[in-house]
Amino acid sequence: MTTSPPDGLRERKKRATRSALQSSAVALFRRHGPDAVTVEDICADAGVSPRTFFNYFSTKEEAVFLLEEGVPSLIQQRIIDRPAHEAPLEAVHAVLAERLGELTTGGILVGRAALLRERPELLPRIAQTHRAVQDAVIAAVAARTGLPESDLYVCTTAAVAFAAQQAAVACWQPDSGDDAVTVFNRAVGLVRNGLSWEPPTR
Repeated sequence: MTTSPPDGLRERKKRATRSALQSSAVALFRRHGPDAVTVEDICADAGVSPRTFFNYFSTKEEAVFLLEEGVPSLIQQRIIDRPAHEAPLEAVHAVLAERLGELTTGGILVGRAALLRERPELLPRIAQTHRAVQDAVIAAVAARTGLPESDLYVCTTAAVAFAAQQAAVACWQPDSGDDAVTVFNRAVGLVRNGLSWEPPTR
């Protein structure tokens, strides 16, 4: 009599399958262009069946851009759980930097960032993903400050932190020597310094 694997192993296998599908989708989108890639192509590259694909995603675009289930809530809770003495921007920065490090370690973010640089016409397709994360950050800042989610301070803090992250990802060059988190830290540093700038001397 065989027994089913423990939940921990089952979840790891599910995450591995999902990651393989996403990696294949991003790579094929880059290689052939979105219109030329089918779900069957992605499945063949990842070594799974179309039935398995549709257990995770509804469309090929979701395989490229969709966040893992529960990620916005996870980000929100991590920000809320940061030490109480941290300023809201500091808490958001710490959590977004941690998440960015997780994504770049997995490699999917690298391919996705390259894809969006190569095919900027795809940028609108990731807007929903970005909105879900920004909404989570807004809710977390509101919880930490006791202010409503519609408060200008709450919305501005979330928008600035998220914009700094997006700017860092857009400007990050994987072969430059600096990792994405380092670039993000520099972007937040610019915000903290009031985006002060001195023109170059001639």
